[in-house]
Amino acid sequence: MSPAQGADGLVAAIDLAAARAAEVGRRIADSAEDLDSVARRLGGRATDGEWSGRAGERARGEAADAAVEALMLSGNCLFVADVLRVEGSRLARAVTGWAAAEAAEPGTGDAVAVQDADRVLAMRLREAADGLAGRVDPATRPCLDLSGSTDGDPREVARLWHSLGPADRARLARDHPGLGSAAGLSSATRDALNRTRLRRLLDATGSAAGAGSGAGTGGRPSDEAARDLAALAAYLEQDPRRHLLDLHPDGRAVVASADPDSAERVVTLVPGTGSSLADLGRTGERAGAVCEAAGAAERAGAGDEDGAGACVAVSWQGYDAPDGIVSAGSSAGPAWAHAGDLRTYAAGLDAVEGLDGDDAPHAAIGYSYGSVVLGAAAADPEGLAADLMLHVGSPGAGVESIDRQWVDEAGVSRPAVDDDVVAVASRWDPVPWWSITGVLGERPGTDEFGGRSVDVTEPGAGREAVRTAHSRYLDPGTVSLTEIGRLVSGIE
Repeated sequence: MSPAQGADGLVAAIDLAAARAAEVGRRIADSAEDLDSVARRLGGRATDGEWSGRAGERARGEAADAAVEALMLSGNCLFVADVLRVEGSRLARAVTGWAAAEAAEPGTGDAVAVQDADRVLAMRLREAADGLAGRVDPATRPCLDLSGSTDGDPREVARLWHSLGPADRARLARDHPGLGSAAGLSSATRDALNRTRLRRLLDATGSAAGAGSGAGTGGRPSDEAARDLAALAAYLEQDPRRHLLDLHPDGRAVVASADPDSAERVVTLVPGTGSSLADLGRTGERAGAVCEAAGAAERAGAGDEDGAGACVAVSWQGYDAPDGIVSAGSSAGPAWAHAGDLRTYAAGLDAVEGLDGDDAPHAAIGYSYGSVVLGAAAADPEGLAADLMLHVGSPGAGVESIDRQWVDEAGVSRPAVDDDVVAVASRWDPVPWWSITGVLGERPGTDEFGGRSVDVTEPGAGREAVRTAHSRYLDPGTVSLTEIGRLVSGIE
C-alpha cells in the first residue's frame, strides 16, 4: 500500500469511528433517560403504597444505578467522538501531508508532526479509558462555571469544552440541566442533553402526549408550548439522524437534519409568519430542499454525479413568529427579540466546526418574516457567522441599509458587502411591498439597501401568481429553488 492510500484509509477510518461513537453516545443517552424515568416512576408508586418494602427499594436502586452507568458510558462515547473529530482530523492532516511529501521525494515527510498529533490523540483517548475504568469520579471534580469562565463567548465555550475530560463534562451536565443550549458544545452532545431535557419537560406536563400544566411557570411549559414540544418529540422520532441543537420550555427549538459538525455544507432556514414547532416538518422539508438544490447545482458544475458533499439542513425555530400577516407587518419586535440567539447559534456552529480545521460553508436563509430576523441578527457589529445571508420573499431586513450588516469571520467582524447579502423575490409576490411602510426596514437588493437581487419570477406567470408566488419559493421544480441552490452551492 502506498503512503497516499494509507493516509486516505486513515482519514476514512477516523471519520467513521467518530460518527459511530457520536451515534452510540446519543442512543445510550436515550437509554439512560429511559432508565432514569423508570426509577422516578417506581419512586412515585412507592409513595402511593403500590410498591414498597425491600423489593421496591431494590428495583428503584438498580434502575437508578443502571441509568447512572448508561449516562457515564454515553458521555464517554460522545467525548471519544469529539476527540476523534478534532485531534483525529489533525492526525489525518499530518499523515496526509507526510504521505504527499514522501510521494514527491522519499525521506522529506514531516514525521515529527505525525508523532506529535498521534501523541495528543492517544492522550485524549486515555482520558476516556480512565473514565470508563472509574479512575476519575465526577463528584470529586472542581465545580466549573462554563459561562463565567468564557463570558458566554461561543468560541471560548468551544475551546474550554473540548479541553475538558469526560468527568468534568459529566459534572457540568449534572449541575446544569440547560447545558444543551450552550452554543459551543458539539452537536452530538447538545442533542443528547436536549433530548433528556425534552423528555423531562414533557413529563412535567403530566403526559408525554403533550397535555399542558396550564401554569407555564417554574420552568414548566404552558399548554400551547407543551403541545409544540410534543410535536417536536414526534418529529425527532421520525428520523434518528436529526439533532436537537437548542430547546426552550416556551416552545422554541433548533433542529438539524444530521450532525452539522461533520457536514460539508450547512443550510440554516429561519421560517416566517405562522411558523412554530407544530409545523417543523414543513420547515425541515424546505431547508432540506435547499440542500438538495445546492447538491444538484454542485453536481452540474462538477460534471458528474458525485460532485456534491454532505449538506445538513437546520430548521431554526428559535423565535416566536407572528401569527398572521397583520401582526407581522406591524412590528419588527419578534425579530429583534431573538436576533441575538440566531447570532449566538451561528457563532457556536462556526466555533465547533473550526476546531477540526475544516470550516464548512454556512448559508443562512431568512424566509418571509424570517428575513427580518436574519437582518436583525446581522445588525450587531459582532456580525453573523454566515458565508451567505439569503433573504427570500423579504418584507424588510429590519434595518435601512447594508451599511448596518456585519459578517463574523472566525471571530473577526467585518462590514457586509453586496455578495454577502442576496435577495430572492418574484415580481408577483406582494409581501415585499410591506417594506414601503418602513416598519420592517428596507428590502435587501434594492438601490436603497444594497446587496444583490435575483429575480425568480416564473416564466409565463400572470396576475394569478399573486396568490401563490410567496409560498412557492422553496418548492421543488421552481425557478426560485433552482436559483437558491446555485447561490448556496457557490459559497466557499
